[in-house]
This record gives sequence, structure tokens and C-alpha cells, in this order.
Amino acid sequence: MFWMFWSNSCYSHRHSKSNLFLILFIFCFILLLDMISRQLFLRASAATAVPGRRHTKLVTAILPSSSSDCCSLSYRPVGRVASVASPHSRSFPSPLTAWQARYTRAMTTAYNGEPGDGMTGLCKLAWLPYRSRLESGCEVEVAPFRESEWDDGMTMMNLIIREGKSWPFEEEFETVDAYRGYFLSHAAFVVRTAHEGDDANGCRSGQGSVIGAFYIKPNYPGRCSHICNGGFVTHPNYRRMGVAKLMGRIFLRAARDLGYRSSYFNLVFKSNSASVALWESLGFERVAVLENAARLEGVVGLDTAYGYRYDLETLSEEF
Repeated sequence: MFWMFWSNSCYSHRHSKSNLFLILFIFCFILLLDMISRQLFLRASAATAVPGRRHTKLVTAILPSSSSDCCSLSYRPVGRVASVASPHSRSFPSPLTAWQARYTRAMTTAYNGEPGDGMTGLCKLAWLPYRSRLESGCEVEVAPFRESEWDDGMTMMNLIIREGKSWPFEEEFETVDAYRGYFLSHAAFVVRTAHEGDDANGCRSGQGSVIGAFYIKPNYPGRCSHICNGGFVTHPNYRRMGVAKLMGRIFLRAARDLGYRSSYFNLVFKSNSASVALWESLGFERVAVLENAARLEGVVGLDTAYGYRYDLETLSEEF
């Protein structure tokens, strides 16, 4: 009797042990299948994602751009996807798929585009070129860019970037096409001298010298593209001569005539007192304050940025 009991106990022990191994095997097999299914789901999500779904989120790095003598901002997305989020993974690295590349370009068209000539919509501005006289008495002309002036525009822009005081860019434009893709992607204008004259330093300049430039383009894409943005650059040798104020006034009139309903400048740096005074003198309303916004040359710590808005529908026809 004892022998039978001992034999049955050993058999039950071995049987229980076998069942335990079987359960562990099944559990591990299920985990493996789950891991494979998650990987397949993530790859399918990256390839067939639809904007707005929870399982896909494109994170795009952006570079803001603003102005020199009068600072504003427009975003310059670089179109690099940082991660794709899903219910199974908060951050799953994924290469840029063909669909994601197309979608990113579509979303960033308002901020940065293919190299242009700055002529978008300018057929609506029959009053161009616009002749004016600066406070110094120098006669100038505001007009669309000429192809021969693209290099001058890029050189002037890079001078301001190197100063590091009014635009957030840290890297200069290396090619004319890169500059055109940013500054000339929509509507762009230059201020050129109409006759020979002296700059702010008393140096003589020739007729046709480019002394300022600005652009007008949507601040946001799609349903918000009626809100425009502008970037302004004044040549350092022509500051404090009224170039920036002239560009600001032409900007308002041109933006309205191009069909925009509102203008918003995202980054007007507090330390750029000339820019702050200019926009407020032209009737822009300060609607936002962003502290610790920028690392600028000559500023201790991080500078504050203001957001300025102008309702173009209130602009008088005689402006």
C-alpha cells in the first residue's frame, strides 16, 4: 500500500512539473506573438497613417525666422520626422516614409517652399513700384526683386544673422536657392536707391543699391492661411533713416491688397527697441508675451519676445 501511494505521488509530481513547463512555454509563445504583432502594427501605421488619428503623430522640428531692423517671425520647418507615437510606444523611431514626406511638405508650404522669385500675387499690386523719399532726403523705390538682386538680398540677410541680435537664425544661408526657398517663396520686395546718395555713415552709394528687403507670406497653413507674416531686413548702413518704417507701411498696404485679413508677428524681441517702437507706431497691437524666448548677442540671459497683431480689415483704403 505504501509503495502504491509513493508511486502515485511521484507520478503526480512529475505530471504537475510537466504542466508547469507547458504553461510557461505557452505564455512565452503568446508574448512573442504579441511583440511581433506590435511591430507589424507600428510599421503599418507609419506607412498608412492619416492625419488626426491617435496612432500617428508627426513631430517636425522648426526654425523660426524674424526680422532685423523690425523683428517678426515666420517658421521654417526642416521637415524631419522625430518620432511616430502609437498606443504601444510613446516614441518609436521611424524613417521618413514617402507618405510622411509628402504630408510634411503639404503642411509646411506656408512657411517654406521651393525656391521662388518673390512674385507670388504681385499682379494684384498695380501701384508698384512705389517711389518715396526717406527722412534723410534719399529717394528710394519699393519694388519686386530683380533676379540680379537675389545675391544682394542673401548677403544682407546673412549680415543680420551674423549680428545675432534680431533674427533667431544661427546659420547663414549658403546658397541662393536656399535663400530663395525661404525669403522668395511667396511675395517679396526690395527697397533700392533711386539715385546716388549717402548712407547713415555718410558714405556714397550708387543708384540701385539694395538697402532693405521684406517678404509677405502666410503665417499658418490651411484654414489659418489668411493670417500673414512678414520678415524685414534693413542694411546696417541704412539704419535710422526711415527704411524700416517705409517697409512697414508698404507691408500693411500690400498684405491687405494680396487678400490677407490679418497679420501676426510671432517674435518681436524686447531688446530690439527700434522694432517694438516701429510696430506700435504703425498701430500693431501687442497680444502675446513669451518670456525666455531667445539667446541673442548682447543680451544677458534669455530675451523676451512679443507677439504683435494687426487687423487688416480695419485698414483704410487711403492708407
